[in-house]
Amino acid sequence: MSHTLNPSTPSGPSGPPPGSSTGQPATDRRTLTRVCTAVLLGSALEWYDYFLYGAAAALVFGQVFFPTASESTSLLLSLATFGVGFVARPIGAMVFGHIGDKHGRRPALIATLMLMGLSTTAMALIPSHAMIGMAAPLLLVVLRLLQGMGSGAEYSGASVYAVEYAPPGRRGFFGSFSAAGVYLGLVLSSGALLLTTSLTTEAQFAAWGWRLPFLASLLLIALGLWIRLRLEETPAFEEATEDVAPAKAPLLTLVRTQWRSMLLVMGLVAAPLSFSHLYQVFALSYMADAGYDRVTGTTGLLVAGLVVMITAPLAGIASDRFGRRPVLMVGAVYAIAFAFPFFMLVDSGRPVLAMLALALAQGGSVGIMFGVQGVILSELFSTASRYSGAAVSREFAAIIFGGFAPLIAVSLAASANGASWPVGIYVVVLAAITFVSALLAPETYRTSLSDRDAAEPAPAGAADPQPALSGSREG
Repeated sequence: MSHTLNPSTPSGPSGPPPGSSTGQPATDRRTLTRVCTAVLLGSALEWYDYFLYGAAAALVFGQVFFPTASESTSLLLSLATFGVGFVARPIGAMVFGHIGDKHGRRPALIATLMLMGLSTTAMALIPSHAMIGMAAPLLLVVLRLLQGMGSGAEYSGASVYAVEYAPPGRRGFFGSFSAAGVYLGLVLSSGALLLTTSLTTEAQFAAWGWRLPFLASLLLIALGLWIRLRLEETPAFEEATEDVAPAKAPLLTLVRTQWRSMLLVMGLVAAPLSFSHLYQVFALSYMADAGYDRVTGTTGLLVAGLVVMITAPLAGIASDRFGRRPVLMVGAVYAIAFAFPFFMLVDSGRPVLAMLALALAQGGSVGIMFGVQGVILSELFSTASRYSGAAVSREFAAIIFGGFAPLIAVSLAASANGASWPVGIYVVVLAAITFVSALLAPETYRTSLSDRDAAEPAPAGAADPQPALSGSREG
């Protein structure tokens, strides 16, 4: 497969520019635009499904699928099904990561899109607990597990795809498109819920209104599939497999040779993974308990998603200029500083301030850290196992830090008679984990992907050298 070449950019006396992808062919502007559009829209359409489930779990699933329990227990059970999906995410990461490293990034991305879309659409067809009893929540859990498998390799795969196509010095910016796409999905799902809740009564929404946004997923996935079928394979993967066959077991090679990078990634993503779900799921139930209507919460999420779509690319651009580590640490410090003011604004009882709290929390801490997450995931692993490395590391971290974060937050608040300060401390601890991990991580923005590959011998050879766990800059 050919890629149109641009005239090579002179590296100058100081070597390649920051983020250079030396050793890969330059790609024409039209192809790059198509890649960015596919990553942005594909991720948006797929994560529409995921965020839709999270919001529905906080707003309506308790009364539809767990009506026999008390109100607080119904909410806990509903949020537990949200967390169940995270158990399946590492499985999806291993399965689709293997496909992505062995057969190409493109087929893996198409498969994850199909799995998530069909499972989400099927959720709209599940009868309520009142109609089929315990079979209803069981079907919900099964479909949630399938949805989790699909999401387990989506974000990482889209990030890897964008970064491997990125021109010199733009990997951070290109990697941020997957993050912006995720929050475009949040905007779409919040908009769908806002429209549905505005046009139906509470009884109608609980009976059938919530099903409409889930059914709309089928149309959105058809669009996403059309976009991804038009993609080509990344130049980096084609180059890496041109002379050397892909490893028979990329995951085993990864664990043997790059386990330190895997541990680093788990710490680096602890805060952004947790906060994205805390502010999207727990915050909705907390705002409902504080007396806000559903429109306030969903509007706040919509505004927050729009803010992240701006701050994430800006963070990616900043990381191309100043490095990945400083930008990530700024996001972690912001999260610590805003942990308690967030609840002060929500507890004010004023809808405008509550929506502002969501926008500042998501757009600041989550937007900044999420904006550089994709490129960091990609740069810490070699091409031969990049998809598996990014996906598996991130999704095991998702189980530990992300999936049950709303459930933990609800439990912490309940233990303090509804007070928010234990949740604020929880936020500070998570942000500190990411901050320390960023201090330990190597700086990678001046290292080309081909240099990272050169540091790793063929899979049959000895283990490759691990990145030094220090704050020193590479390159």
